[in-house]
Amino acid sequence: MFKNLLKILIVLVLLAITGLLLLGPILKSNLPQYPNLDKCISKGTLELICDLQNPEDFAEIPNEDAVIVSQFAGLAELNDGETKVGLLSHLNLKTMEITDYEISFIQDNELGIGDKDCKPYKNLFPHGIDTFKKIPASTDEKLSPFLEEAHLLAVVNHEERDRIEYFLFFSEDIVFSDSAQKELFWVGCVEAPDFNTYFNDVVISDEYGSFYATHQYNKDWNFSKLEFFNTFRLDTGFVYKWDHIKGFSKLKNSGGAWPNGIEMIDEIVFVSYRMNGMVSAFNGSDRKDFKFRTYLNGGSDNIIAKDNVLWVAVQNSDLGGLTCMRPDQVQCATPFSVLEINKDLKLLNEFDFNNVAFGGLSAVYPYSNKLILGSYKSDRIAIYEITD
Repeated sequence: MFKNLLKILIVLVLLAITGLLLLGPILKSNLPQYPNLDKCISKGTLELICDLQNPEDFAEIPNEDAVIVSQFAGLAELNDGETKVGLLSHLNLKTMEITDYEISFIQDNELGIGDKDCKPYKNLFPHGIDTFKKIPASTDEKLSPFLEEAHLLAVVNHEERDRIEYFLFFSEDIVFSDSAQKELFWVGCVEAPDFNTYFNDVVISDEYGSFYATHQYNKDWNFSKLEFFNTFRLDTGFVYKWDHIKGFSKLKNSGGAWPNGIEMIDEIVFVSYRMNGMVSAFNGSDRKDFKFRTYLNGGSDNIIAKDNVLWVAVQNSDLGGLTCMRPDQVQCATPFSVLEINKDLKLLNEFDFNNVAFGGLSAVYPYSNKLILGSYKSDRIAIYEITD
């Protein structure tokens, strides 16, 4: 019986693939052609901050009206096979001014953050980021007496082997010298469990740098394999948990189609699954799913938690998105949405955007009556003012 069912399934899959191949040219000719808006000029709905490189994720700076911006290295598939070096930057939310961070390396420190044998990176290819307000108490004289004022930043870094990098940073009222330059202090790292790991996003769970990170798919999968898995919404990855004592393990029951953004509220872990319109909450061994869209009507990218509310960046994933895959195209005005949901996965608000001077939405940070919008393939940050 099982063998017969398996044969039927294989036949159906082959028929579906054949149909897609035969209909491909017809579908392509009928796809919606979203406008190319490479010029960074506002069309009125959004205020723009220009001349950036893929401002993919934001992380809150405690006690300051500012966020850290991950200027994403970019997907090689969208850059003629090239992976570009990225940046970490400071965005002042009052003035909307961007300042790039300088990075100093503090090796052989006594903080106990990360793996003790992990060495400084060669290049920084940042992706998802997260901050934590506290760090472990220490008598390390290299940074004291200000350590009690330090915060922790974790950064996904796509080196040859993916890593999580750790930096200390300080709010703007802590000044070390006469220089006005913003600075991050590298203090440790954790290498991925194997060379195939592809981290997307990270959330810190304690002051020692313990974290949860989404493993989106295996690095050696080519685009065709990814398309096959995405078309049939098959599991491509899961969530890793790293503990500063026990090391890596897998978050139980976290498998899904393209796990992407990750956040925490209290002890609950929230994960967005890009290819099936779902956000899931993990509380211990329990999983709760919130299905907010069908596959072709949108998938969620990053999640940012602010004041016990989740802000979810949703990209419209209809087939028209295939018209935006050219490496030479900076900006493609695909539709996107912002969801505001509570920790019980109840929808509070939804904001929908169409034909604006922006591309694939990847992150949303709420500030005052504004939404700060970031993108995984873009030269701009957008600001949307919420009106009654």
